[in-house]
Amino acid sequence: MVAELNAYFAGELKEFETPVDWRLMSGARLQVLQALHKVPYGTAVTYGELARLSGSTVPARGIGSIMGSNPIPIVVPCHRVIAGNGLGGFSGGEGVETKRWLLTYEGYLQPTLLDL
Repeated sequence: MVAELNAYFAGELKEFETPVDWRLMSGARLQVLQALHKVPYGTAVTYGELARLSGSTVPARGIGSIMGSNPIPIVVPCHRVIAGNGLGGFSGGEGVETKRWLLTYEGYLQPTLLDL
């Protein structure tokens, strides 16, 4: 896993191959995180879209709580979940700025002058 994370941050890896052990998760949390795990590099979904993709009954607002408890961010890419009207929140690193950096790094967002 460490080698894959290093390759990801070196720009050499776009899809993690290490299997995720889902055994400690269940119910809607499991459904949502498994659906999120399939969201491809360089793309994003809204909280509502992820709720629909997961097939769970969790409302869009509840998706944020699940993202906040994600035990393996980057591999299960909660930074790829955005609000319908902006980036939404992010509890990792420096908060929403880390989310913005990751989405820019993956090419979903265009760099700003601050990123150059």
